[in-house]
Parts: sequence; structure tokens; C-alpha cells
Amino acid sequence: MIYIKKRRTPISIKKASDNIKKDPASGYRAISLPGDTSKLRELFERMPKNEIRENLFKEQHGICAYCMRSINFDASGMKIEHYKALSKDKNAALDYQNYLGVCYGGEKEEDDRNRILCCDASRGEKDLKINPRDDKQMKAIAYRRNGEIYIRETADFDEKTVRDLQDDIDKVLHLNGKKDDSGRIIRDTSTKIVATRRSMYDSVSTEFSRWEKKKCLTSTFLQSKIDILENELKNDNVAQPFIGVKLYRYKKKCDSLKRQHK
Repeated sequence: MIYIKKRRTPISIKKASDNIKKDPASGYRAISLPGDTSKLRELFERMPKNEIRENLFKEQHGICAYCMRSINFDASGMKIEHYKALSKDKNAALDYQNYLGVCYGGEKEEDDRNRILCCDASRGEKDLKINPRDDKQMKAIAYRRNGEIYIRETADFDEKTVRDLQDDIDKVLHLNGKKDDSGRIIRDTSTKIVATRRSMYDSVSTEFSRWEKKKCLTSTFLQSKIDILENELKNDNVAQPFIGVKLYRYKKKCDSLKRQHK
């Protein structure tokens, strides 16, 4: 996961939301949740969803808000996720600031009752504590050699918060596939995100070895690589999928080299 900085709500999207809310015929004011969830969803369908997707695509640099897979800005390649579930927050249902662009989480993969869905497909209507719009949380994200994503136990969060955030990763979004009772990953998601993160982790290790042989692996050299990656996360640039893994490893190695005065 990477930090997503929400942009200002586009005027046309805000206008569409306001028009629906003010229209007496829409019935918006009378909606009461959770009973009128289906009615509220009908109103959401009247929003300019193509424009919403296009803006989310640019805002998130073309990657899923949760797993970092590539997404497209059409309906076949992106779902509009309500961070605060539509069935639980009437005010946020038509609010662009509550929207995230996510992948289909395995829903379009081969129909298998044993498949492991992820992201919104596994979350459903559950509340989340982990939030890709929270920079502090995203800075606590780390990755292991086996492809696992986890929350670092730092002084910034107490034990309960770390546990709650990790539970969202493991049990709600299923970003580590399926784990056994001991916490060991025993099955990947249907979209193979654990394997892809592991491959990315290994590819960075190969890069480090190659740069070490060339004797160019210094903190200054690695910072230049970090700058290139971080540039992908600026403006409307499209970032490479799973960029968070590479950034994490580059930054960790760079910090280590600085401590060694290299």
C-alpha cells in the first residue's frame, strides 16, 4: 500500500452530488440506513462514474488503493470503493473524498469456491481502520522476503493499533492471502499478489547485488533511484504496480548505507 493524497473534488462531480441531494424527486433526504441501502446505491449509480474513475486513476497513479495492482479508468478495470461503506454513511455515499479506486480483487478470476478474494472483494461492508489516505499509517507499512505485507512495530503506534491495522490487512482485505493459526501464509490470493510482491522483493535483491559488484551502491546512488520512483507518484504520472515494495527496500537500504557512511 502507498499513501494516497486526495485531490480537491472536481466541480462537475460536486455539482452532480449536490443536484441529487437537492432534488426532491430523488428521495435522498428521506433515506435512512441501513434499510434504504439499495435506494442510496441507485442514487450513487446516477453519479458521473466515468469521470470519477478517471480522476481516481490519476490521483492514485494507476494502481489499486489496497494491493497496488494496476487498474484502468474504465468499468472493466476499476471499482469505485466507498472507504466509509455506502450502507453505513449516507453523507459519504455521494462524496468524492470518500472514494478510492480498487481492483476487482479476484472476482473476475476463474470461478472457484476456494479462491481467496482480496481488497474490496473480500472486505464487503466491514469497517476499516487501515487507511491509504493516512500518511503516518502508510509509513509503517513494510514487506518481508516471502512477499508478506505487515505493519512495523514502531513507537508511533501502540500495540493495539498495530494489531488492528494488521488484522485489516490479513483478515479483512486479505492482502496476505490465507494464513494458518500460526500466522504462516499457506495460500496466495486468486490474483497472486503475495507471489508478485515476493518477485519484486527478489528483483531488488538482484539489483543490489549487481550494483555492489559495480561498486556503485552508495546512499547517494540509491537516493537517485528513490527520486525516480517517487516522481512516478507525482502529478498524473502512472506508477509501476507494487511500487511500494521497491520503495520500501530502496529506502531501507539507503538508510543502512547512510549509517555506514557510504
